Amino acid sequence: MEEKKINLFLLQKSSVLGDLDKNFKIIEKSFKKCVSNNCDFFLTTELFLTGYPPQDLILRDDFLNKVQLYKKKIKALTKNKSSILLLNIPEKTNNKIFNTLFLFKNGSIIYKKNKSVLPNYGVFDEKRYFDLDKTNVPDFTYKNKKIRFLICEEMWSKNLMINSNKNIDYLICINASPYEINKYNERKKIVARNAKFFKSNVIYLNYVGCQDDLIFDGGTFVMNKKAEIIHQCEFFKESESIVNIERIENNKIKKINYDTQSQIYCALICSLQSYMKDNNFKKSIIGLSGGIDSALCLMIAVDALKSENVKCFYLPTIYNSIQSERDAYKLAKNLNVDIDTISIETLRKKINSELKPFFYNKPQDITEENLQSRLRGLLLMSISNKFNSLLITTGNKSELAIGYSTLYGDMCGGFSLIKDLYKTQVFELSKWRNKIIPDFCNFKKKGLIPESIILKEPSAELKMNQKDEDSLPKYSVLDKILELIVDKNYDLQSIKKYGFNQRLIRRIWNMLKNAEFKRYQSAIGPKISSMSFDKDRRFPITNKFNI
Repeated sequence: MEEKKINLFLLQKSSVLGDLDKNFKIIEKSFKKCVSNNCDFFLTTELFLTGYPPQDLILRDDFLNKVQLYKKKIKALTKNKSSILLLNIPEKTNNKIFNTLFLFKNGSIIYKKNKSVLPNYGVFDEKRYFDLDKTNVPDFTYKNKKIRFLICEEMWSKNLMINSNKNIDYLICINASPYEINKYNERKKIVARNAKFFKSNVIYLNYVGCQDDLIFDGGTFVMNKKAEIIHQCEFFKESESIVNIERIENNKIKKINYDTQSQIYCALICSLQSYMKDNNFKKSIIGLSGGIDSALCLMIAVDALKSENVKCFYLPTIYNSIQSERDAYKLAKNLNVDIDTISIETLRKKINSELKPFFYNKPQDITEENLQSRLRGLLLMSISNKFNSLLITTGNKSELAIGYSTLYGDMCGGFSLIKDLYKTQVFELSKWRNKIIPDFCNFKKKGLIPESIILKEPSAELKMNQKDEDSLPKYSVLDKILELIVDKNYDLQSIKKYGFNQRLIRRIWNMLKNAEFKRYQSAIGPKISSMSFDKDRRFPITNKFNI
């Protein structure tokens, strides 16, 4: 007798946080396709209806009441339908809020479970919002198959894996797992561990889209009992796919490119596009300095938004070199972007003159350097306000880490595009884009960033013949130490084992610590590392601890 087939409809799509009506319509439209294709299950990702993460909206009764209205609408969609619809929402019961998974069929709830493992690290604050439910809910039986439904973090729990019934046929895990460099490889390891332990096929359904600083890369996949991936959805793209779970091993997997640089670049493009669209911006502006950071930001912006939607400004003083101006204009020309020069030299002199009586007998120092940066911030923010254009901030993670940036100056802007990329990563990504034309980019040419920008020594150009290395270690050294302190959270002795000087390590620690107040006021930007400065790393501003 032929084994009964189970067809799954996998919804890897983006929802908009708080726009329940729009998100409901996405479900409604796709569920009709599911029904017309005689699928057994219609699967949505974690908290798809609300958008992810809803954060403190979950603590509002009016929000939860609206979720209930749409829950009823979605349940009604299944009336007189044989397809089973999976929905995951925040559900308030007896003054407790749970992260609840429902299965609806023919207008009724046929299965329900609450999330039993709540992540509370990095960007996750689920214990702030949800109550824990450790009730042992039986697995769902369908067509004589036992199916276990997991909600994101439950897949990662060794305790839950070990202390549970192994007699299951399929694991279906719904996720809203944010993108990080190499996160996909971690997911595969965890799913493989479960596939082997339970001797089960695993469906790993992941959300795709962006929310503030978070990027969700999709990459939904199915893994067989041998821990082989036998079905793979694309990264950073919406998709609807139907998987025949009984015959899936006869399918030929489409090879998906997972080049790290390509993934980073695509993540940044998606983040900028989403932030612009969801916050009602049509145009963006960038202060172009002739340096590598603003060059990469412009390259990404053009690839994401098209040349006509980006405008550049070059704002020189007497300290800016002729080469920087040439580089800025050459880059803008290569990318077909309009660029204007606004000299701030007259303003610089005027303000220094006005301040002279107050700075009497005080030597020039970083104050006068920061003044130039703040003038640029003032002018660019004024243009941003007047034309409702998003000012893209161009600072990198190395600068933010050690405070090599000016509050209310070059830190001005609405979106800090490369704030989670170290300087060395900026160079690597720029070189990669110069050699590659990704299919997801608007601009179909190579070699667009002038070599002179990539090869020149980094400089803030706030005084004559200034170089970053006058006051900083080489970026190759600085970034490695920062990675060990920030991303790895290593102590002094652990970092010394890598061959770094103790005095230098402490110097960088103090710079990092002293710049905390700046980072608290920095613009939001896309998270691509495991330890970003927005939500992952939470250190006090007043901090006298020394390593």
